[in-house]
Amino acid sequence: MSEADFHHLEHYCEGPRLNETRDRKETLLAVQMLIRHGDRGALFAVKDESHISCPFDESHSLPDTFLAYYHAASSAATKSKTSAAFSHVPGMTGCLKGELTSKGVIQHLQLGSSVRARLGENSERWSLETVTVHSTYYPRTYQSALAFMHGLDPATETIPRKIEIAPPGDHMFCTMAHTCNCKTSKNIGAEYNRLSKELFELSPEKVALTSRLLGIIGSHLERPIENRPTHVFDVLLQFACHGKRMPCFEGTCVTYHELVDVITLLENLSQKLSALPAVREFCILDAYGLLHTVTENLQAIANGNMSKTPEKRFTLFSAHDSTVVPVMTALGLPFRIVIPYASFVMFELYSVAGDGGNVYLRVIYNGEDVTASTIPCAGLTARAPHCPFRIFKEFIDKDLKEEFEDACKA
Repeated sequence: MSEADFHHLEHYCEGPRLNETRDRKETLLAVQMLIRHGDRGALFAVKDESHISCPFDESHSLPDTFLAYYHAASSAATKSKTSAAFSHVPGMTGCLKGELTSKGVIQHLQLGSSVRARLGENSERWSLETVTVHSTYYPRTYQSALAFMHGLDPATETIPRKIEIAPPGDHMFCTMAHTCNCKTSKNIGAEYNRLSKELFELSPEKVALTSRLLGIIGSHLERPIENRPTHVFDVLLQFACHGKRMPCFEGTCVTYHELVDVITLLENLSQKLSALPAVREFCILDAYGLLHTVTENLQAIANGNMSKTPEKRFTLFSAHDSTVVPVMTALGLPFRIVIPYASFVMFELYSVAGDGGNVYLRVIYNGEDVTASTIPCAGLTARAPHCPFRIFKEFIDKDLKEEFEDACKA
């Protein structure tokens, strides 16, 4: 594998990093964080998955405190009874279909630890007692949330005081914001799928690439799958992220470079889809409710209600790529079909010493400050480097709400 191919794959396998330092003149007031689950098994069952090693092995050794944390969590009561349906720790062997792996656990332990370091000298105040956790109805997102929280507060051996699991099918937490009932969502979603398929099929060489790879990996799957680049990517990434030999059939093997070709195909397709109005509408219909919830939580702290609503000081939403992408696209960032495991969006509410008590917002995506690339905060300069929270909130409450309502009526 070439060095370029290695770094391209590493981007999707290893998870992003967070800058653990902040400007000392800033006081962090609140954090709202959206994470994608960590590394998982493919969504399409692979025959004899045991040969793809995903156990808690020596290379991914876990501290005793972490294991003690999970044992304590297994017997602890939670506010949401539905959490009892999930195991608190992923399976110990194999890469099970759609299940979190030890690599995924490590990714969120590290991310939680990095967030703790970024919170700084007052990090002890950001304990489980002041954190609210929301997870979608999947073991991999619930387990990712638990791992993240242990990284954030490693001294605590219980699960978060308040953890809520969204109803099955709600991957955007729209139930919280009462925005699930837009009747046109499915129609626009179908339009997005149609456009994506048409753009893909406009390139015969790309169709030929995925068809050829499917001919090889098909013998390794429990059942046939459609010729979609996302499906091919999902299956092959399981092999690549765990350092295993790529699948072969009748003496012909998939190469790592061919997986990179599929990734490049998806990245190019993402750029084309970003320019289509239907894709932005699709993302706004999905993301508006969650962005409204995030903004309201931050507003409660900006209003000086920290003592009355301490649980809104840090809110964690553990979800999927299909949650993170619409949120970022609705804010004006480029649309992406695929993103790395353990991707995250971090909304920081902060004040600056000597600035008269003004409150600002920062948006961090996968470790990069993208505030100036969002629609409401565009145009930040060296002289005016901070985005006033009121401007961001006005965008969500007026502009994005109007776009959401117009799309629902379309």
